Amino acid sequence: MFRARGLLVFAILFVFITGGAAGVAQPVHAQEATAKSGSMNYGAVFTVASYGNMEETAVSVANADLTMLLSTNVQCIRIDIGYSPWLQNNQTAINEMTGLVRQIRDAGKCLIIADAASESYRKGGQLTWSQFMAAWGPRVSTLAALYHPDYYIVVKEPGWYVPLISDAITNPQFQNVSVWLSLTQDLTNDVHAASPSTVVGVSIAANSLSGANGKFYSQYLNQVQSTSGLSFIGFDIYGPNDQQATETYLSANPPSKAVWIPEAWSTATGAPLNGSPSDDAQWIQSIVTFATSVRAAFLIPFFTDDFASYSLISDPPTSVAQIVSLFQQRTPVFSAFASLVAATSNASSAQVSSTATSSGAQSSSAASSQSKASSTTSVSSSLTSHITSTSLSSGGKGIFSKRVIAVAIILVIIAAVAVIYLRRRR
Repeated sequence: MFRARGLLVFAILFVFITGGAAGVAQPVHAQEATAKSGSMNYGAVFTVASYGNMEETAVSVANADLTMLLSTNVQCIRIDIGYSPWLQNNQTAINEMTGLVRQIRDAGKCLIIADAASESYRKGGQLTWSQFMAAWGPRVSTLAALYHPDYYIVVKEPGWYVPLISDAITNPQFQNVSVWLSLTQDLTNDVHAASPSTVVGVSIAANSLSGANGKFYSQYLNQVQSTSGLSFIGFDIYGPNDQQATETYLSANPPSKAVWIPEAWSTATGAPLNGSPSDDAQWIQSIVTFATSVRAAFLIPFFTDDFASYSLISDPPTSVAQIVSLFQQRTPVFSAFASLVAATSNASSAQVSSTATSSGAQSSSAASSQSKASSTTSVSSSLTSHITSTSLSSGGKGIFSKRVIAVAIILVIIAAVAVIYLRRRR
């Protein structure tokens, strides 16, 4: 009799344990589903704070640019931080950058840093390839430790660095895939050593895939996805040919990492498409459609000055007051982009609401656990759910499967029958 009761208690406890654990595992399933079907995220390039612009721009202009970008309601702001202030110990520029990053954080936005090397290399201070690689690690380590970005693009288009490197054209090591792969691994390690929570990725110019060095770029993208700690690959797209090159590559090489479009615009110069601002408004809708079709996790327009005024690029005034005034204007492409961001945000909210409603029909343990998980998830962690879906995919399975719970129920029935049988024998 005691043995039968003991078996019954054990079986019941087993059901409660597995059921409770399944409830705890439920948020993992929910995150995994969101990662696979969730909405795309948006960012915007903070032009005034990028490259060497910060050292040459009034703070009031930077604030006006940032205010305009924040009004799009994108989730993240991207800065291609030029490293000259750190090399030249320009503390004023460093403090201004730090202040802008603080404003981005205070606005509830996540921060994306893309490596922009140093404009001092472009302006007469070229380095050899070996010197350039040696300087790269300390650069990303310093910025990662100082700003702890949510995302770090450690390689911004390999070809973009050519004008900064004295022997890029003649040094065969610059075009050696293995060298770039080793460099990428080192940079990824450097960022994570300085800022463990930062998500790291790389990008290439999409037109490079169909250019003379297309084989190099394809091999790099194929192999870089094996880099430990790397989470996404990006395609910088400027026009329909770049879209085609991206689509062709992804069709032939299904990615194992998240896909980003970290730079995009209708033209390579920032001039309006076909000379018509209204055409840019149509283009931004088409690039969103394209990004969705390739399941991009992020889309980031590049020439964001055009959101305010095309003259900021084509014919910028010299007066600070005039520039600030232009940043207060809005163009058709701004309105179209802001509407798309809003629509995506609304869709995401509706999806979360729908998920919460359906989850309510499950066990109270699962619902309670999921509620706690949702309430403690930060903006940056929710944005990385798409990227971390692979690591989460096994988290909700294992011993907490339906089969094991079914076995537990059978054990309860057997134990109950044993108790009844023994009682009748008495």
